[in-house]
Amino acid sequence: MDITLYYTPKTRALRPRWLLEELGLEYRLEAIDLFNGEGQSKAYRNIHPLGAVPAIEIDGNTMIESGAICHWLSDKVSKPKLAPALDDPQRQHYEQWMFFAPGTLEPPAYYALLHGRILPEQQRIQAIVPWCMSRHKNIIAMMDEQLENREYLLGESFSTADIMIGSTLMWLPEQLQDQPRLKAYTERLQQRPAYQRACQ
Repeated sequence: MDITLYYTPKTRALRPRWLLEELGLEYRLEAIDLFNGEGQSKAYRNIHPLGAVPAIEIDGNTMIESGAICHWLSDKVSKPKLAPALDDPQRQHYEQWMFFAPGTLEPPAYYALLHGRILPEQQRIQAIVPWCMSRHKNIIAMMDEQLENREYLLGESFSTADIMIGSTLMWLPEQLQDQPRLKAYTERLQQRPAYQRACQ
């Protein structure tokens, strides 16, 4: 496959880059200086109409949305197998965590960061932050229980769901101090060579 990934560090674009490294696929990395406005250039908006990252070109076809990219690539590439087959009993749990990441885990963490650290102070709505942090705390407490006696979300086998969930948990590492299983889980993920290459 001929692959180009449009990438900004410390964004959701880490997810497909990490996956590409796990899959051992060759790819070109096109750095987009998102925080200095490059995403809004006409050239880049022809690739991603909203000027966001990630975007990926695979054999001339463009995809956006980190979860969609990771979902498609994981089913497309047969080895290593990072997504259970459709008839595998683990597939239901895999799908659950793939969608849990952007649908449940990510929103409170994202809005807490947005209104607590990212937006200019005059644009922040500080009242949002405590509610988001409380919601996030409840979610990760549930997840900590789910990881009892498990190395990864599906048990002993690393999957793309771990990329989706793990990368999001890393946004607020301080929140994991009282969740020993999740803390150990993210530390294991960060030791993976593919993750370390993706962060370079």
